[in-house]
Amino acid sequence: MIDPLDIETIDRPGLEQAQKNLLPKRDSGARGGQEQRAFLHLAIGDDAEFCRIVKSWGLRQGKTPPVMDTPLSERELSDPPWSTECVIASTWEDLPVNLAARPETWTRIHVEMIERGLIRSSYLAASGNGESGKRLIARALKGDDPQPVDACVRTVLRHLGGVIEARANRTAFLDCPLARAWWRHRYAKEAHKCFGRRRVEDLSAALRPAFRWEALVEAMVSKLTVIGDSAIRPALAQCLADGAGGTSREVADLLGWIGRRTTVQALGALGPEYVRKLIAEQFLGSQETA
Repeated sequence: MIDPLDIETIDRPGLEQAQKNLLPKRDSGARGGQEQRAFLHLAIGDDAEFCRIVKSWGLRQGKTPPVMDTPLSERELSDPPWSTECVIASTWEDLPVNLAARPETWTRIHVEMIERGLIRSSYLAASGNGESGKRLIARALKGDDPQPVDACVRTVLRHLGGVIEARANRTAFLDCPLARAWWRHRYAKEAHKCFGRRRVEDLSAALRPAFRWEALVEAMVSKLTVIGDSAIRPALAQCLADGAGGTSREVADLLGWIGRRTTVQALGALGPEYVRKLIAEQFLGSQETA
């Protein structure tokens, strides 16, 4: 078991300050400047200097965080497939949720993976369309336009652990692919344990679409926290796997309905199976199965 007080992470205030320095305000005139370009030069170098700089932001002392045994490809890191998701879940199985929710934890984990040759720092700049991080950084540095430089720095920081100023701790859930896969697997296993109706892989796949995942996280963490209830969240995941929430509008309607229902009925106190049946009756209708 991992002791949450015994794992080395990047210092939170130091990480926030470094991110503020690297992501200046739009009207500051510093976007695309020397500090951003120097950071991208470190990222594209794929060497220990990138890790040294990130560690210089500050460390909360503890044991070195665990990492996986085998290297990840750039594509596996950018969008972990099911097989990689399983490795991620297994590697950090004992990671306490309070640490897994924090960008400073995943930032330190990525640094450790880079230092051990499991990933390259340039991978952190990779786009979702398959273009390599090294190519994107090189293109940004080649031109005079500050926007691609700023965007590239932001992508690296988001994938490294998340940009705190933009979305606070939600950034780990939403912006860091490694953390996103860890949480998705956790919620899929939770639903499987409650119902046993579908494989963990299928439940995870139901949570993978960005429009579903982002709506779920935003609701749980900030807008409609009742969605994170231990009875409601697995029921919701199960119903998504059964066919509910096929579009962003449908997901919004589903979450809104749960929010309104909880104002007149304490769903969390009624158990996940009861909540699942209520959601299924309302949003699956004739598709509901025994």
